[in-house]
Amino acid sequence: MEFSGIEMEASQLFSVPNLTGTPERNLLLAVLERAILDFIGNDPKEREQAHSWIFGDLDTMTAEPFTFPWVCQQLDLQPYRVAATVKRMPKRGARRIAPWYWNSGVLEQRVL
Repeated sequence: MEFSGIEMEASQLFSVPNLTGTPERNLLLAVLERAILDFIGNDPKEREQAHSWIFGDLDTMTAEPFTFPWVCQQLDLQPYRVAATVKRMPKRGARRIAPWYWNSGVLEQRVL
């Protein structure tokens, strides 16, 4: 692929997309993380909405933008596998933060 006005070496940068660390990818990861936290959370309304978003389109595997299967596809994740993992996650109970969240490294990454 050649672009006018761009040197040949620079045009090679566009042949392989950067699939990690892009703002779009980070946004989709944040959407997925929020849904997971809502699903395991204490608020019944948030939990139900997250349940509908995560598990609602699995049967049809709809590819509409920002559905759970679409987000997983964009992140190179297997929707059924992610959904099964989310379903097995322990609920928060009375705690504000799920016990597994402390040990996952997520908090350390956000603090650093």
